[in-house]
Amino acid sequence: MTQPSSLPSPVPSSTDLFAAFDALTPQQVRAKGSMKWTRRPGPAISAWVAEMDLGTAPAVTEALHRAVDDARFGYMPPPAWEACRAAVIDFHRDAFGWDIPEGDMSLLPDVLSSLKVVIGRLTRPGSPVIVPTPAYIPFLTIPGLLDREAIEVPAIRGDGVSSPAWSLDLDGIEAAMAAGAGLLILCNPWNPVGRVLSADELDAIAALSSKYGVIVFSDEIHSPLVLPGGARHTAYASRPGAEAALTFTATAASKGWNIPGLRCAQLIASGEARARFDADPVCSGLPEGASILGVLATTAAVSEGREWNAAVREYLRGTLEAVTGRLNGIEGVSVVMPEATYLAWVDFSGAVADGRITGAPFDFLAREAGVDMNDGATFGADYAAFCRLNLATGRGIADEIADRITAALA
Repeated sequence: MTQPSSLPSPVPSSTDLFAAFDALTPQQVRAKGSMKWTRRPGPAISAWVAEMDLGTAPAVTEALHRAVDDARFGYMPPPAWEACRAAVIDFHRDAFGWDIPEGDMSLLPDVLSSLKVVIGRLTRPGSPVIVPTPAYIPFLTIPGLLDREAIEVPAIRGDGVSSPAWSLDLDGIEAAMAAGAGLLILCNPWNPVGRVLSADELDAIAALSSKYGVIVFSDEIHSPLVLPGGARHTAYASRPGAEAALTFTATAASKGWNIPGLRCAQLIASGEARARFDADPVCSGLPEGASILGVLATTAAVSEGREWNAAVREYLRGTLEAVTGRLNGIEGVSVVMPEATYLAWVDFSGAVADGRITGAPFDFLAREAGVDMNDGATFGADYAAFCRLNLATGRGIADEIADRITAALA
């Protein structure tokens, strides 16, 4: 067998990467057959599920090619996971200043599998789950599958200047904790609104968690997608007030390097929370669902793919600035520039109120504009007039999205 070179190929320059992204067409990305582009047939532009049209880092591709060449399709070898864990720990220290003890990190197939077992195995039977909204859709549906009530706590709307456009309702969260909730789902960075929560907000959550003995499950999967020039991600578990016994953090390289299908995430817990997790046979069995290919890809991503990730974040920032600016120029439409992620949370309520949009905005715009977005109503009861718009695509496609929405609402 020919042995591949151990030296990774250089990452293309930002200029070359951006030119390749700009040249993408709907026909090209649709031909790849991703879930994102196969939900609606025909000429609709797909802008819903959170995956990118921008490929992945060359280091990830090379790692996967080596694995295929070597037929690495067996069970998980401990050295591969140990190397991955070390690489993820290095990344979190370098990117976020968070030193994670080696023994605190577990391998998982995905973030949602860990959420399910933490709710189902490590909280009081029947205790409600607090979900700040708007929220990633499964956060609202998973509690019901486990015979738990999901308590929606709608975000506080601000002006985006003197106060954040979207912020946690701490009073509402405290009321739900006082009423007997067993777990709070924290999403930071916040999907779908794109906010990076501040240290003060995280400290306030930690104080409430400690006061009421409520577990905080922090989904930080979008942390590698904080946009340059603005906020900096702070891990909830890194805050001094976050009690180890009440804290679980889940993360992955799947969003930042566009590898969600490779089945590799990490759960971070320490102290009593770690002991309870490891002692439960269902929880401790989670690593068996992770993929060796995902472990190898994750290792390559966070160790050798950082330059690619930085270039992509710069590209995403430009795309988001351009499209959110254009959408805000449409009467009856408003959207706040995200601090992180490639997702825009678009408010069409003005266009609904004046009758230009009839019915649900996501359905109207799929039909009349040919832009397939997520239905805001699935992110919480208060958001039927919103859509989540995925802009992790080529600049030409993103411009076409803005053109189509503008024309449909002219």
